[in-house]
Amino acid sequence: MRAWFRTLVAVCAGTVVLAAAGCGGAESNGDPAPATQQPQGLAEIDPCTLLKPEELTSLGFETSGEPDTGITSEPGCRFNGRPFRATFSKNQEKSVESYGRQDNWAKFDRVEVDGRPAASAIDKSATQARICSALFDAGGGVIIIDVSEFRDQGLDECAEALRIAETIAPRMPR
Repeated sequence: MRAWFRTLVAVCAGTVVLAAAGCGGAESNGDPAPATQQPQGLAEIDPCTLLKPEELTSLGFETSGEPDTGITSEPGCRFNGRPFRATFSKNQEKSVESYGRQDNWAKFDRVEVDGRPAASAIDKSATQARICSALFDAGGGVIIIDVSEFRDQGLDECAEALRIAETIAPRMPR
């Protein structure tokens, strides 16, 4: 009877060990526990921090921007400066391609920034205001940089917007 009792104790101990190994580890379906979710796309991108303070200064902008919530699907940040003013925005639902299909453009030149689809664009309503936009795809959405001259000095807002885009793009998610 002693041999039978030892076998029973060994079987029970083995069952306890196997049951304990299953607790708190992998999920019951055999899949490992999910890793901590990383932010996706542009959700965590703050338009007020797209440029570093020293970059803002070197471009002639004040280092603190003002949040721009005028278009809810395009949260942004406005920066004053000389000779340019700028607004940096993001749209998590559109792309350069979808913006290009809109009929509101006086100019929509497709280019590439950091190996990404991009555009230099002027809205029909902004031709007299000397406002130019640079757009580039990032994180499943698009980053938009609107640049305008403080006073018309004959400068190239589109070239400035693209220069800013080229500074920002390498740090943005693909």
